[in-house]
Amino acid sequence: MPGFKIAFLIYFAIIIAGETFAQEDTTYKKQTFLQRLDSIKNWKLEHGRSTLTPYIAPSYSPEMEFMLSAGGLFTFKLKPESPVLSRSSMPFSFAYSSNGSLQISIKANIYGKDDKLRISGEYWLKDMPDNYWGVGYTNGRERVKSPGITGYHRYWRQFKFKVAYRIFANFYLGVNYDRNQTTASDVNDVMAADEDFLLHGPEIKNSGFGMVYRYDSRDFPENAYKGFFIELSATAYGKHTPTNNVFKVAELDYRQYQRIVRKGSTLAWQIKTRVSSGDVPWTEMSMIGTPFDLRGYTWGHYRDNNMMFILTEYRYMFGRKSPRKNGDMYGPLGFVVWAGTGSVAANYKQMDKWLPNGGVGLRFELQERMNIRIDYGIGLESSAFYISFNEAF
Repeated sequence: MPGFKIAFLIYFAIIIAGETFAQEDTTYKKQTFLQRLDSIKNWKLEHGRSTLTPYIAPSYSPEMEFMLSAGGLFTFKLKPESPVLSRSSMPFSFAYSSNGSLQISIKANIYGKDDKLRISGEYWLKDMPDNYWGVGYTNGRERVKSPGITGYHRYWRQFKFKVAYRIFANFYLGVNYDRNQTTASDVNDVMAADEDFLLHGPEIKNSGFGMVYRYDSRDFPENAYKGFFIELSATAYGKHTPTNNVFKVAELDYRQYQRIVRKGSTLAWQIKTRVSSGDVPWTEMSMIGTPFDLRGYTWGHYRDNNMMFILTEYRYMFGRKSPRKNGDMYGPLGFVVWAGTGSVAANYKQMDKWLPNGGVGLRFELQERMNIRIDYGIGLESSAFYISFNEAF
């Protein structure tokens, strides 16, 4: 696929140029490219230095079509001298697409107080042509995607975060917050007559607070080789402003990671469910098909009060002839393959129709255990190509 080649050529050009001009030590001339790259990374890791890796690459998704995306991966340590504190990460991207879509995304995972404190947050902005199939599996399957049936223009902003503190070994307790806004315009006649759309209309604002209970034994949260992650969160959205809607959302997320033979060879699986209840607007229904679960479906195609999905993914980083400084024998290039299924319904008893999903992907290590991922996912009469940072889960 031409997009893959272009992405890697541009990326390698940036990396090679940046790392070459940044280094004045002539001893690097005697090393291979991979050895120089390892030396630079290890030096920064040992000294707790912040690191920024930029990128620019083409991409594609069903909802935004062909995109040109630019961004970077910024990592740092709040306490550089701490040997137990993980590096915090903040990937960000700006994208503009062939159908006139604009997208800005910033994600952060921050570790403090010798890993007792964990803060995660996201900011999203989308201004784009979008599609609304309605609520429920049947609407998602039967309504044909077209400007006159599903098309509208969507402006969406979201800011959310979680703050969790370790109360004892691997157990965390915390709070979460979510604030989002959706404005729908150029609404087609079918959508304008949809009963779920009419309940809340085109202008929706929500804000919610909640609690987070978490068990996390992963060896490296951004790219685990082993361990468990179990999180239960509950969020209440209320009348914090006159235009807010009152509803509740509960999520249960279970992930497990098993190393196969050596580091860099990992079998991972995830089971996740989301339940919404109350006066839930059409924008806040539980959805599947995002870049972080069943990759290959259009974001928002399938939505309802409840959703559940199951994913299994094998991740493999190719070996290298000589070990890294830390003794690891895996290199910066790898691949993944995954399969899964998911469903949406008004309640769990009605989850009798499941959507298949599968895909393959490439991985390139930007910084130690932090990858850029290039995924191609296939769903039911749908497919998508993604470029993003770190693993989907």
